[in-house]
Amino acid sequence: MIPEISAILTTHNRAHLLPRVLQGLKQQTLAPSRFEIVAIDDGSTDDTQAVLKHWQNELPLRIFPQRASGLAAAKNLGIFVSRAPIVVFLDDDDVASPDLLASHLAIHLEQPDQAVAVLGRTILAPEIADLPLMRHVTEVGCQLFSYHWMQPRQVLGYKEFWGGRSSCKRGLLVRHGVFHPDFKFGCEDIELGWRLAKHGLRVIYEPRAYSTMIRAINFDQFCQRSYRQGRSQHAFSMLHDDNTIRAYCEIDAALAAWHTHWVDYAGLLRWTRKLEKLTLARARASFPLHDLLQKTLDLAYRDAFFLSRAKGIADTAKETTKPVDQEKQRDLFEYGLQAAR
Repeated sequence: MIPEISAILTTHNRAHLLPRVLQGLKQQTLAPSRFEIVAIDDGSTDDTQAVLKHWQNELPLRIFPQRASGLAAAKNLGIFVSRAPIVVFLDDDDVASPDLLASHLAIHLEQPDQAVAVLGRTILAPEIADLPLMRHVTEVGCQLFSYHWMQPRQVLGYKEFWGGRSSCKRGLLVRHGVFHPDFKFGCEDIELGWRLAKHGLRVIYEPRAYSTMIRAINFDQFCQRSYRQGRSQHAFSMLHDDNTIRAYCEIDAALAAWHTHWVDYAGLLRWTRKLEKLTLARARASFPLHDLLQKTLDLAYRDAFFLSRAKGIADTAKETTKPVDQEKQRDLFEYGLQAAR
């Protein structure tokens, strides 16, 4: 029996989180006969394979290992081997709510247009929601995600085709493009959304399709994440000679900021760590939140993450010595599309 929706779960060295993630999928209200889980193990070196195999008897789960090739390549493999007409992309640090798959599927059944995609919602687990960094990146700076301005069933565009919480028709990808394999982390979703927008992509926000992020990210990890994001933003801008994309990727602002403030970068990171340490110490001592300290820390976070992205953009710009080979790109995508068909 062909499933109605394929949940593509890409993972890399998250064996310690996968049992909670898979338990969430086991508790779906959608009948197991109506969905499949396609797990792509992107070159994990921990116990990921053992964990996944353990759950094969509990779930309609198929496992596909590959050499570590990055997020875009892992998602593409998931698309190529999926059997359902609808695919939903899941992160390996998010636990699906019981109605997540049913909510995604319901919108697609109501909206059969091939160009319609669905954006679900991600919330933070209670144990990480009050951490100053997690609060900042989801509520203040919104560098991770932001939903406060969205309304249920609002129609959005390519900038909201967010990986790990979006679904779409597989046929749209087979006909018009998959993820660009050069993206190892970051921008692979928005870049694909940009290309699909030319074919009418519309993203419908469905907050009932929600998942819970269970992994906290610390300051140094988020700086590294921001640096990798900056590198991907530069790659995105090089793929598309368009002023809208250049602005979205912050290229000019980042290069100007890094040229001026690179000398302050290390000091900014040290200062932010001290502010964060003080904030956490006050919280552990049950002291009330100090407004000035909170505002100062939020500003430091903002500047640290922006300069980390700026460094990624500047470093990649230095390394780029020749124009993008457009013909090679077309060959890569054509190979992927042929495999999907």
